[in-house]
Amino acid sequence: MSQTNPYAMAGAVPAANADVDARAQFLTKTYVWVLYGILAFSATLWGYENVPAIKSLGNALFGNWILGTVVLIGSTIAVHALAERSPINVVVYFAYAFLFGLILGPIVSYANATAPGIVTQASLATALTFLVLTAVVFVTGKDFGFLKGILWTGLIGMFLIALCSWIFGFGIGIWYSYAGALIFSGFILYDTSNILRRYPTTAHISAAIVLFVDIIMLFKHLLIIFLSNNND
Repeated sequence: MSQTNPYAMAGAVPAANADVDARAQFLTKTYVWVLYGILAFSATLWGYENVPAIKSLGNALFGNWILGTVVLIGSTIAVHALAERSPINVVVYFAYAFLFGLILGPIVSYANATAPGIVTQASLATALTFLVLTAVVFVTGKDFGFLKGILWTGLIGMFLIALCSWIFGFGIGIWYSYAGALIFSGFILYDTSNILRRYPTTAHISAAIVLFVDIIMLFKHLLIIFLSNNND
């Protein structure tokens, strides 16, 4: 998830205009750091299941909608603000991945307990979706910047619906996760295209951050969909 290009630097060369070697190095570093973030997220999920202190912290965030939202928004602002300040950007990136693991720990733990194997299915579906959408961007060379307004409108709409649900006490159906999966699939297209066309080749951690969020949020919504289908 990204704005047009919050990490652009004066005089920096976007990856699309860089020479082949520089672009290849940038993309390699970006996807390696995406993998690092996913590994940190996965390690936190393991910690939630096996370390009582981590489980308590995750339950506190998951059980208090306001606290969880404030922490997530605050950390998102911080990680983007520090994305290009080495070496602190590495620390905040891993802390951000840890936070996502805490927030999703209760959902993943519930899935493991009630439907063994479904987390693996959701993970594979997420990976396949990400690979296919990434390939679409690279193969077609299309600029998906036109999706920006649609995606951000949808995302803000989802947030407002969740807020109203919490305030007025009405339930949100499974359609909410279908919409979320669709929106974050769109963000993968948009952010991948945006990274290629507008991010400088030095901004690999910045690029990794936005793709990491897209992947984890897609995983969350797919997992909820799989759980719903399994319970039908």
